[in-house]
Amino acid sequence: MSESVSVTTDNTHTEEPSGISRYLPSWRPTSSSLFSQTENRLFKYVSTKIDSFYVKLGGSRIWTISTRPLETQTNRLPLVLLHGMGAGVGIWVQNIDGLSKDRQLIACDLLGFGRSSRPDFPHGVKEVEDTYVDSIEEWRSEVGVDKMILLGHSLGGYLATAYTLKYPERVSHLILADPWGFAERPDTIKPLPMKWKVVLGMLKPFNPFMGLRAAGPLGPKLVNKIRPDLKAKFSDHVKDEDAIVDYIYHCNAQHPSGEAAFTHLHLDRGFAVSPMVPRIHTLDPKVPITMIFGAQSWMDPTSGIRVEEIREGMAPVNVELILAAGHHVYADDPTQFNTLVNNACNMYDSEDVAVGS
Repeated sequence: MSESVSVTTDNTHTEEPSGISRYLPSWRPTSSSLFSQTENRLFKYVSTKIDSFYVKLGGSRIWTISTRPLETQTNRLPLVLLHGMGAGVGIWVQNIDGLSKDRQLIACDLLGFGRSSRPDFPHGVKEVEDTYVDSIEEWRSEVGVDKMILLGHSLGGYLATAYTLKYPERVSHLILADPWGFAERPDTIKPLPMKWKVVLGMLKPFNPFMGLRAAGPLGPKLVNKIRPDLKAKFSDHVKDEDAIVDYIYHCNAQHPSGEAAFTHLHLDRGFAVSPMVPRIHTLDPKVPITMIFGAQSWMDPTSGIRVEEIREGMAPVNVELILAAGHHVYADDPTQFNTLVNNACNMYDSEDVAVGS
């Protein structure tokens, strides 16, 4: 069952998730309490009332936020959000108010990320994928959601799809925001020069954000230097200009459990070991899909067209493009993103969509 820790965003007290040390080395300026405080700095800019709590899954816990459903929303399916690599529930700060007007919104920190537990994952793409899918299913059951509209960004899009492949009866509509891991690695891709193969081979055992943690007290400044665009993405909504930078730092300064898991899913140069395009035909034909891409993103939007072609004659696949957005479509143009998501939710809210409609 879920165990309430911080009932509203006004409460800064949180319990320590397993897998995150309460007393990290002093040279690395992060801790659970600092993480909690930083998240609350972001949620000050959300008008909608939020409940926040841990959901216990065996020896692990999943950090969860949920809006309170209104009487007018009782006939609407809840919208569940899954974040991408190196992020957490705080990234939705510009979307929560807009996406919770018509329905309950629930988001969680994926296992190994954010404020959730950071256990050691098994090795192997199937084992990691199964661990995530099963944790999402167990979390869904504990939260008490029977059926949902499921939205995932980037890595969260990959995992949302993997979940829907296994549990289609729980998903009324799959919404993918610039999803990672769909396109197949081309056979004709230019091979890397030997020196880069050697370098990448040496880096393989290391996790993506290792440098951030190794920077110690310079870590927050490093986030600022590497991602100077972060403040701009959130500046219209979040007036505390350092809050999002500090939040991303704390998301990635902890034990790199989720990062290590990702290395088993990732092939090279942005491709997945087990991409979704070749598997998408096995998804229940009654589940509609909406794919929202950023026109300026490094993700290939043509994978959306491929999904549309593969699923011809099944439930609709709608591919949308946000011209002014990059990979972080939810933050680059939150107004248009929220509108597209709300339209998609309202179109396929509760009834199964007829095949071929």
